[in-house]
Amino acid sequence: MEILGAAVRTLQTHYVDSVEWSRVLTAGIDAMLEELDPYTEFYNEEEEEDFKTMTTGEYAGVGAIIMQMGDTVCISEPYEGMPAAEVGLWAGDRILAIDGEDMVKRTTSYVSEHLRGAPATSFELKFLRPGDENPRTVTVTRRKIVIDAVPYYGWLNDSVGYIQLTSFTDKAALEVQDALVQLRKQTSRLCPMAGLVFDLRGNPGGLVDEAVKIVGMFVPKGSMVVETKAKIAEWNSTYRTSTPPIEPDIKLAILIDRSSASASEITSGALQDLDRAVIMGERSYGKGLVQSTRPLPYNTLMKFTSAKYYIPSGRCIQAIDYQARRMARWEAGEETLANDLGRIPDSLTHVFHTAAGREVRDGGGIKPDVERKVQYVSNLGFYLERENRFFHFANRLQGRYPEMPVVDDSIYAEFCREVVATRRDTVLSAMKINLEHDLDSLRSDIITELQQELELRYHFRRGYVAACVKSDSLIHEAVSILADDKRYHSVLATPEKKNTTKTNKNNKKKK
Repeated sequence: MEILGAAVRTLQTHYVDSVEWSRVLTAGIDAMLEELDPYTEFYNEEEEEDFKTMTTGEYAGVGAIIMQMGDTVCISEPYEGMPAAEVGLWAGDRILAIDGEDMVKRTTSYVSEHLRGAPATSFELKFLRPGDENPRTVTVTRRKIVIDAVPYYGWLNDSVGYIQLTSFTDKAALEVQDALVQLRKQTSRLCPMAGLVFDLRGNPGGLVDEAVKIVGMFVPKGSMVVETKAKIAEWNSTYRTSTPPIEPDIKLAILIDRSSASASEITSGALQDLDRAVIMGERSYGKGLVQSTRPLPYNTLMKFTSAKYYIPSGRCIQAIDYQARRMARWEAGEETLANDLGRIPDSLTHVFHTAAGREVRDGGGIKPDVERKVQYVSNLGFYLERENRFFHFANRLQGRYPEMPVVDDSIYAEFCREVVATRRDTVLSAMKINLEHDLDSLRSDIITELQQELELRYHFRRGYVAACVKSDSLIHEAVSILADDKRYHSVLATPEKKNTTKTNKNNKKKK
């Protein structure tokens, strides 16, 4: 630390050019923290607002996702009922200027900073819509934006409900509870809710307290959900459910994938360890580390790893040993090595047991009770998505149809003609495929993708998720398991003990 201070003072005094020290030192801090783990981060004064958005799901702005598209930033998805949607902004609209300042060739972060601001402040937005020759101008008034942690809930059949949770913000548990209450209100005595599919796929986690509250909706009051162990003993904590469950008996299927992390793993792992839910999908990410925050001088903030967490069986599901990874990189002398470097091999993990005695393991995320690999798209589908073909085509359809069209033979044929006609200008030209044949054989999948894109345009995120649910094979299997009492309970049942008792004949020793 003394050497670092001396080096900075020397450069301040003797370096030949002027130095923007806030930028240089921030880069130095970031580089230092990268040596620890991906979750220990420094937030300067400008970035602190982004951190608050992550933990609360709230910010002041226009309510839209934006993305880079060539030399301009465009609207990717306006949120339902938010300022961007209310003034008529559509997906695909290219942002040209904000309050007269040119936004062409600007980054998404730069444009985002100008779209955000104090609530009730207004600005003039100049944009170009696909298919238009001349730009349009609208006045947008910023307001507080709240991103729903539960973007969708509904019914999969007459007796099985569905809730999708995308993040563990400080309102996540309340939104899950509201969804459960609303689903219960919609049931009848003749057909009560018998099962629930709780979707945590793609959920990167968030606040531990919210995970504990959600688990508490399904298990007895006082149940241990997670324990954290830190270097400082006073920081050790045990989290237990503090309220009676609102759904103590309903059958549960929890969906996870390789992007389900942190609080998602606490939720799914605790319910697995307590034999309260059937976990389905892919093995989760494997983040068993807890982060805390501390304010630093000049309105800056540090988020750092302060503890490891252990779920009811006693296991920690952290999948990567970052110390081993650092040592391997140091010894190899390389900046970048394989992503799985430092990952704890299955042979070094340990066996733990659920409340019913089922075997589970530490050190590698949550392994589902029912494993199913993600159905990956074809090469053609991947490149169509990569080149934003579905995005652009849906944008043009929105300009032609006042109400959402159904992708029929004529619309699909139009899409195919466009793909074939522009093949030479894209990466598709390098692919050794029979494009016309593949477009025909993948017709059903492509039509589904186009229809889902249209749902985003006409019915926003809620309509999009509802459409995706209908074609989701893992959700269909979850419904099947929840409907089959024998199969459901066999997954969660106490394993039968192997009979190791030998017969008297076998026990006799030879003379």
